[in-house]
Amino acid sequence: MQNSPRAAVVVFNPAKIDKDRLRAVVARHAPSECRIEWIATTPDDSGEAEAAALRRSDVDVVLVAGGDGTVRQVGTALANSGIALGIVPTGTGNLLARNLRLDLGLEASVSRAFRGEHMLIDVCRAKLSRPDASNERLGFLVMAGVGLDAQMIEYTDEGLKRRIGPLAYISGIARSLRGGNRINVTYTVDGHRTHAARLHTLIFGNCGELINEIPLLPEARPDDGLLNAVGMAPRGPIGWTKIGLNLVANKAARLRGLNPDPPVVNFADLEYSEGSHVKAFFAAPEIFEVDGDPVGEVTAVEISVDAGALKVCV
Repeated sequence: MQNSPRAAVVVFNPAKIDKDRLRAVVARHAPSECRIEWIATTPDDSGEAEAAALRRSDVDVVLVAGGDGTVRQVGTALANSGIALGIVPTGTGNLLARNLRLDLGLEASVSRAFRGEHMLIDVCRAKLSRPDASNERLGFLVMAGVGLDAQMIEYTDEGLKRRIGPLAYISGIARSLRGGNRINVTYTVDGHRTHAARLHTLIFGNCGELINEIPLLPEARPDDGLLNAVGMAPRGPIGWTKIGLNLVANKAARLRGLNPDPPVVNFADLEYSEGSHVKAFFAAPEIFEVDGDPVGEVTAVEISVDAGALKVCV
């Protein structure tokens, strides 16, 4: 048990959680001497600016009650600050919390933030090159990429997500699968081997699991200082079937308490790679997503790993 926090900030999305309910739970679990500040996000402000400003204060922990996008923006803003991130999952995916095997319940999540027990995880830093030749830098904590992941998010109806949760992604996935292997990309890992391919999907991951603990990147670990990548180039329905069977086999191995042996299998439809620095160049602009949020079109991306940069309450 570490020292209890003396000052905390709660960043919450009022569209995702009732403030009065959250306030009552925080009051039950926060130490009596802990000072609490509240920040509500808006559609135009996820709390990233406020989190960056908190780096200059005496705050010990920032609780984030929101979806994957809010967790990403606040978490990356807190990197290398020594301030702990307390995740209070209220979104559809909650992928970082799931990958860290955290209890998703409200009481457990708030209690965890005030216990003072932490782990350090990596933060991925991406430099995006835009079609207009401008550049943008942002961070992510779980996954980023083009193809299936980005198209699934782009094609999924937000209203449907609110009504039925993760099942809403099914229609987005179905639309994406019809796209074929249309992404012409060249990418290098750690400056060594160059991959030139025509892909359906290219995903970079700090964490490895999708919804329902499906291990898309079975070797990915959020605290190993490495970035994992997978390129998918399925050749028709048979190719998608082979990819699906590979994911199911990895899932089954996890359920049995085993590691896939070998951990990853490369074949013509699916290729894995691993390193700490990746560059990718696209022949045409592609929609890029980070931790479940589309962030516009890119012509190139460069991703590095900031190892152990973020303290997370566990």
